Formats: sequence, structure tokens, C-alpha cells
Amino acid sequence: MDTTIPSSEFTLIDTHGFKKNKKVKRVLPDWLAKPTVVSVDLKHLEVPIDGIPELDPALVQKLKNKGCTHFFPVQNQLVPWIIKTQKHWDFRWLRDICISAPTGSGKTLSYVLPIIQTLKSFSRHQLRALIVLPTKDLAVQVFKVFLYYIKNAFDLRVLLLESKNMTLEKEKERMLQYDISLGWTDLVDIIVTTPGRLVDHLYYTEGFSLKNLRFLVLDEADSFTNILQNEWLHKVNDSLAYSGPTICTLNTLSESPQRTQRLLFSATLTQDPEKLKFLKLFEPKLFTSIIKRNNSQLSTDTTGTDEPVRGDFVGKYTTPKELKEYMVLCPEENKPLTLYHLIRSKGLRRVICFVKSKIEVHRLTRLLCKLSEFDTDNSPIRVNEISSDISQKNHSGYIRQFSDGKIDVLICTDSLARGIDIERISCVILYNVPKYPKNYIHRIGRTARAGHKGKAITFVTPEHKELFENVLNSAGKTNIKNMKVNISDLEQYEQIYIDALKAIKTESIQKPKTVGKKRLRRNKQLKK
Repeated sequence: MDTTIPSSEFTLIDTHGFKKNKKVKRVLPDWLAKPTVVSVDLKHLEVPIDGIPELDPALVQKLKNKGCTHFFPVQNQLVPWIIKTQKHWDFRWLRDICISAPTGSGKTLSYVLPIIQTLKSFSRHQLRALIVLPTKDLAVQVFKVFLYYIKNAFDLRVLLLESKNMTLEKEKERMLQYDISLGWTDLVDIIVTTPGRLVDHLYYTEGFSLKNLRFLVLDEADSFTNILQNEWLHKVNDSLAYSGPTICTLNTLSESPQRTQRLLFSATLTQDPEKLKFLKLFEPKLFTSIIKRNNSQLSTDTTGTDEPVRGDFVGKYTTPKELKEYMVLCPEENKPLTLYHLIRSKGLRRVICFVKSKIEVHRLTRLLCKLSEFDTDNSPIRVNEISSDISQKNHSGYIRQFSDGKIDVLICTDSLARGIDIERISCVILYNVPKYPKNYIHRIGRTARAGHKGKAITFVTPEHKELFENVLNSAGKTNIKNMKVNISDLEQYEQIYIDALKAIKTESIQKPKTVGKKRLRRNKQLKK
């Protein structure tokens, strides 16, 4: 029996060429693809402080007292827009807004001013604005801004909720009072808080309600979009007057004619729909600053765009126009002396240096102090450290001394990387390459704020060069300059480096001995 199969019944694979599948780009929603573009040029400001007619004269005067002469572009766009939309509160749902703009571009005032302007006309106190920030330091900073613009000008009350200095019960006494006929009534109009403290009150404080909120502000909003860590956001959404579908129909409108307006602010706004959906945005509108790139036809000179951006959110990572970025290639073992050399040779002062852990913060601080001590040919460098091991009192004191020019270099972890506005930081040094683009953006964003010039320097070891290139590509960065430091530049510090290391080692050996003697003495006393 012939079992041979005719070749004509089979297709020979090697006679057909395989074509590579075309890469399919994402098509973003219209609100992400068609943003309202905000300029990042903070040098040529066009709108004077009295150029927004919607603002109360008292607010204008407060701005003038602060020395402000013109509005920054993001403020000029947002302040009148929010005030005008809030006038329609009684008639329709208000669009939510997302703002992606560089750090130091004036985002805080762009929501502080319209919130005060909107709430000033109400005759009784009621919680109508909630501002949530990721850290207590940021919350304190924003609280002080509200306090300044309200004090002696408007009958509004703002309260900071924070866990360290006040119990839940004490905060409740400031927020609420009980009336036999009315029940629980609010004593404040605006609350500034962190997620943890907010949820504590939602769970445990009787009478605390978000039902009357007109504004829900999420500052540094990208830190709230982690799907695994946003349970608190579900609790907040469930506590609002309306937390149902984000589609406005006759049924939803009759059920809830008013809906809390959400305002999201960030320098690194996510474009991931899975993360954004947890924010439950209604017809969101995006305001974004765009840095001109080689692969984009858009620039910061435009005031809007009608062309959809396919597959790329152009405003995802934004940095100030006045920021100059550099990288220094050096092996790991040369990092400490390279840092010291740059501080000396470039005359760097008001420097923030980010490192990856609080242990490294302490070690590097001690080493720089010792190098400065043994370097008798040069004037001393004043160095200090900030980490979670530093008390809040010392933390605030060091930042104040740094702002006053009494500290030259602050070594810190990422605790200072988000939103904190420290005056006159001239240079940011990234001692380690960050793993993600948004970490890089937030760290370098501590300098070149409010139109001032600044520089950012990243130390890159050979093994981390590819990682840094990937971070830069993801952030759309093409203008990083290479700052060369030769081995010969470091040789002049060789002896003081050896002396500094010996001194630190001696101190480290002596300290445990002292501790050991105390422990031994205590054990003997216990035996007695």
C-alpha cells in the first residue's frame, strides 16, 4: 500500500515570508489627547495680579503683599476657569479637571484662590472643600497657604488634620459641634489632610461627613493611583453625596443634582486608564504644560491644540524650562569624592542631595563633614541630614536654616522629593539613579522653581548607565549634558579622604564600647 502523501496537499513553510506585525499604538481618550496647553515660560508673564476680574480685591491685595506682580500661566488658566464653572453648581454637574504641570509652577495657588473665592459668600460654616496630600509636610505647607489668604480677610475656617500633635477627639472638637435641634454641624469650611488621617475620621468620628463637599482636591495625585494602595479613595468616594456612575443622565441628575468637583494636580500624571478609573472622573478636562521634544510638533508656545495625540500623553512628565540637567559618569567607589569635588570646584551652595536610604544619608553626611573638617585649605562646608530618624522639630529647623543660607548641603531621602517648596535650592544632586521616571522628575523638581534657574546632577555608575538611559527615554528627556570629572581632579583630596575614613572608623569603634559599658553596668544592677 502506497502511503506517500502528495506534496501538493501541504504548504511548505519556507516558501512563505513572515511579515513582522505592525505595532499598534494606543488611542487615548479625547480629554488626554486634546489637552489645553499651559506655557512653562515663567520669565515672560503677561497677566498682572489685578488682571483676573473674578478675584476678590482682598485676595489681590494679599498677593501684592506677598510681592506677586503677575500670575503664572497655570494660575492664569485655572483660577478664572474654576471660578466660572462653580457658578453652574446648582444647574449641572461640573467637569473634573487634571493639571499636569512642572513642580514650582504655582499649582497650589491655582486651587487655593478659586476655592476661597467660591466659599467666601456662604453665610454659615460647612465642610465644602477637602484637600488631600500624600505627606504631612506637604499638608502643613498647603494649610499655611490657605491660612495666609483667609486670615483677617474672610469668615472662613481651615483646619489641618494630622496625627502627631492632636488626637482624633481633639480634632473632632475643632471640626464639629452637636446641637439638640440640628444634630451635628460643621465648624470648618476647608480641611487639609493626608489619606490615613482622613480615613480615621471617616471610620471613627461621629458626625463627620463629606456630603456637602464642593471641592475634592488630590494634590500630587499620581501618588494616589496605585491600585493596590487606594482603599482609602474608595472610602472617600463612598462618603460623598453622590458616588454612582460618572455618566450624567436624567436619572442620575434627579438623584443628585450636585456632584463634588474633583481637582487633580501632579507633575507626573498617569495615562493608565485602569488607574485613572478609580478616581471616578466626570467629563475630565486636562491642562498640561508641554516641553518641546524632537519627536513632537507641539511646543509650549501654543495655548491649545485640536490635534489628537495618538499613543503618547505629551504632558505626562513636565519640568521647568529654567532647569539644566547633567549626568556624571563615575564608579561607585568614587562617588563620595566626586560629590565633594563638585561642591568645591563649582562653588555649590544650597544643595539638596538625594540618596536611597536613611543609613546612606547618615554615612554620607558624616563623611562630608569630616572631609570639610580635614580640608584646611578651604572654607568649611555646612552639611546636615534629613530622614525619618530625624525628629520633626529638627526636621523643620534644618529646612529653615537651609532656606536662610546657614546650611550649604542637605543630604536626604525621598521625604523631600514631593511637592515641598524650599526656597532658593540652586542644585539637586541624585546620588543614585532612580528606577522610575516619575521619581526622577519629582527629585529634580525641587530646584528651578517659580522661574528661578537651577541645575540637577545625576551620578551614574557604569552598571546603571542603561537604566538611566531608559528612565530618560521614558520621561522624554533628550537634553541631558555630560559633566566630566577626571580621576586627576580627585587625587588632590586623597589624603584628607583617608584621614576622614580613619576618623569615622575610630568614632564607630569607640561608640559601641561606650554603649556596651552602660549595658554591662545596667545588667550588674539588675542582678543585684
